Order: sequence, then C-alpha cells, then structure tokens
Amino acid sequence: MPLTNTQYDQLMREYQQKQFRNQRIIDARQAELYKKLPLLRDLDEQIRSVSMQAARARIKKNGETDGETDSENSPSKSALHEQIKDLCRQKIQTMEEAGYPSDYLVPPYDCPDCQDTGYINGRRCHCFKQAAIDLIYTQSNLTDRFQSENFDLFRLDYYSREQIDPRSGKSSYEIAKEALAFCHSYVDNFDRDGGNLMLIGMPGIGKTFLSNCIANALMQKGHSVIYFTAFQLLKAFEASTFRHDEEAGRESDNIFSCDLLIIDDLGTEMNNSFTNSKFFEVVNERLLRKKSTVISSNLDMGQLRDTYSDRVYSRLASNYSFIRLYGQDIRVLKKIEQS
Repeated sequence: MPLTNTQYDQLMREYQQKQFRNQRIIDARQAELYKKLPLLRDLDEQIRSVSMQAARARIKKNGETDGETDSENSPSKSALHEQIKDLCRQKIQTMEEAGYPSDYLVPPYDCPDCQDTGYINGRRCHCFKQAAIDLIYTQSNLTDRFQSENFDLFRLDYYSREQIDPRSGKSSYEIAKEALAFCHSYVDNFDRDGGNLMLIGMPGIGKTFLSNCIANALMQKGHSVIYFTAFQLLKAFEASTFRHDEEAGRESDNIFSCDLLIIDDLGTEMNNSFTNSKFFEVVNERLLRKKSTVISSNLDMGQLRDTYSDRVYSRLASNYSFIRLYGQDIRVLKKIEQS
C-alpha cells in the first residue's frame, strides 16, 4: 500500500500508543489481582521458574550448553510443559473463583489478529491496511464527499439524449456515458498506467463529481489522493513561500508526492505571475515524478492557452487526456427535481 514515510510513521506511532495503553491496563490489573489474590503472585513465580527450566532444557537439546551435562533427575521438556499448563490452569481457576474472567490478564487488543502490532508474520495486518485507507481519506480533503460522490451514485439520467453538442454531434447523454466509462477504465488501469486527466466544460455538469468518483475508488484501493480547489492549492503555496509555514511546507511536499492530485475549478483562482509559476511547478514536477493528476476547469482549450503560459499549456496538451462534458447545469436540475 503506497504511503509516504510521514504517513507510515504516523500509523506506527498509533500502534505503539495502543501497545503502551494495553501494557498499562495489564499492569494495573495484575497489581489489583496480586493485592486481592496473593496466591497468583506465587503461581506466576512458579510459572517463570519452570519456564526458565524449559528454556534451559531446549538449549541443552540444541547442543548450546557450553559443556553442561544433563542431570539424571532433570525433568523432561514435555514434563516441564505439562507443569506450566497445570500452573496456568490453577491461575485461571483462582481468578474465576474470585469472580474475575479467565481473560482478565489478556490485553484488550483493538485487533486480536496482530495484537496491535500492525503485522502478522511480517505482512501488514488487515487492520493496518484499513488504518492506512482511513488516514489517506482524512488527509485527502475529501472526507465529507464520500457518501454522496462515487461511481455507484453517478446518474446518467441528468444528461439529455435530445441535447446535441454541436462540436461532436453527440448527445449530452452519450458524452457523459463515454466520460463515465473512461473514468472507470482510468481507475481500473491506474496501478499499471496512471495518467493525467483534464475535465472541461460549463459549470455544474459533473466534472467535480467525476473527479471525486475517481478519488473515492482509488482511495478504496489504498492510493494516496489529495484534493484542492485551484484557489486552495495556491493558498497553500503562498503560506509556505511567504509565511514560511512549516505545516504548509509539509503539505506542499505531499502535493508533489501523493499518488493522485485533484485540482478542481482551475481558472477561478487569481491569476498572476506567482500563481502561474506555481501551477507550472506542480504540473511539471508531478510529470517528472510520474505522478498522476486530475484537473477540472470551466475553461475551454483556447481559454486555457490564453490564461496560462505556453509552457503550462504545452504540458497539459501533450500529457493529459481531455474529457469535455456537455449539458445542463445539474445543480439546477436537482433543485427543480426537489421542488
């Protein structure tokens, strides 16, 4: 699962905190039991003593005794294990007779499978994978959108079969259906191909919705996705450049390194030399790193060329797949539907 070093370290710190919490709980419970049931302390001492004998017996069997010899009166390894089992049964019986559950001294793991370590036999546990997805969701800026913007909820019935696009000669419905299929294919082949998309068209026709569908599907697969409006993106760079904001600086690093960056509403930000240079930096750096980007904009191709520098337009035109949506403002259609 692709995680930045910072994200991985954050998850491992959370697992360490769980382990410390569990140890504190068990220490407190053991102190309580020793106080109320002194016999338990004696049983634990016996268990430790017999366990040490079993360990020495195992070492002797492996020939690592540095010249020590077995005693004829030494109990066998199997006898020692049986003795340990019997002592443990006595311990549980003592606890249960005093009204305590048999698992009172078992740590209250959040995940019993990996015992809150995040790993099972050197492989990441299912709980680690889910924690990584949850973290990616939280850091994506898209958390509130998941319930309502995914492929299952994309409605083609908002696109007219009668409204014909004069450029392509296709209906609004046909264009949206093709765009939806393309976005599905983009997600299905992301691990192998990646790639960059440019969604263009008038406001309210589903560009942002489709971007979020892609984001949702890729995050379900564990990919790191970050969403910004063009305005938010450039504000983040302003904070790190002019205010030397450390958090904004880390955010800027993530902008370059995440698996997918979504830039929404390109063209609505204030346009000047700084914003143009930063936008070029984002586009160019992510191309160099072979990281994928999805951009949506109300600007058409000509307006993109006029608004941004030739070098920005050149990189978009030569490295992005363009999807142009056509139709009515869906926000207006929804209001009519609800009235």
